[in-house]
Amino acid sequence: MNRRAVTPLLIAGLLIGATPIPSRAEPARLRVLSSVRAVVITPLSSLPKAPEAGEREFCSHFLATPRSAAARQVAAAGWGVTGEARLGRFQAVSFAGRFTQGTSGSCEIAAGNVGIFEGEALRAVVYARKDAGRSIGRVATFAADALRLWDGDFLPQPLADLRSDGPEGLSILPLAPLEAFCDGRSLVPNVYGQPVLRAREALRQLGWKPVNGPPPDDPASREAALIERGAIEVEACSGTGFGFCSYGYERPEATLSLVTVGDADDPAVSSYDLRCRLGGSGPPR
Repeated sequence: MNRRAVTPLLIAGLLIGATPIPSRAEPARLRVLSSVRAVVITPLSSLPKAPEAGEREFCSHFLATPRSAAARQVAAAGWGVTGEARLGRFQAVSFAGRFTQGTSGSCEIAAGNVGIFEGEALRAVVYARKDAGRSIGRVATFAADALRLWDGDFLPQPLADLRSDGPEGLSILPLAPLEAFCDGRSLVPNVYGQPVLRAREALRQLGWKPVNGPPPDDPASREAALIERGAIEVEACSGTGFGFCSYGYERPEATLSLVTVGDADDPAVSSYDLRCRLGGSGPPR
């Protein structure tokens, strides 16, 4: 008999009765979907190379100290960590590669991403399209099953929401119309970028009452002009920088401070901060 023909048969016979050696199962591939054109989410298993950091030393107040093993891995790869948040079994870490110092302590964050980790293993990455005009600045907790992605502009605004979509799914969705605080008793509408007079009406429909601000010292002041237009809740305006103005509202269980930017007659909302009176809380901001 030809020895060359016997050898494969012997090997096959040995394998038929052999006990298979178990192999380490690969994690199921994540199902990812983005309903926001400007933002992409894609499965990825290795970190991309970090670009030159730019003026990172002047923007250190926008950097976060890495807390998780995933964030420390990102920092070790040369990226600047800007935030961390949990989403179910996943750890989201926002990181950026370029920082540019602006006025009044502001910074522009570019080449921004959000890494989705399971333990120390990278599963997916979120980033903004090159033609979007906005980069991801940081990630923050928004709800029990959602995170909020903020842009990296000098005056950050929310960009999109990241939500769980089943055990193996993640979705990028448009901003939720409402945000819940104080164990769900207080609702705040999405008023980012809206003129303050329109925003105050949306707040009023959810039970928020404007709180009269202090009478202006100067009848020609910015505060006086806003009161004349109906924003009786204006508290103070800065005379320099971005032209911030603050406004106060209240409900029985909470107080709300809203901030606008710019010197327009009806300036746009840039941020807000809520405080619960009767206990409870909302997501950290």
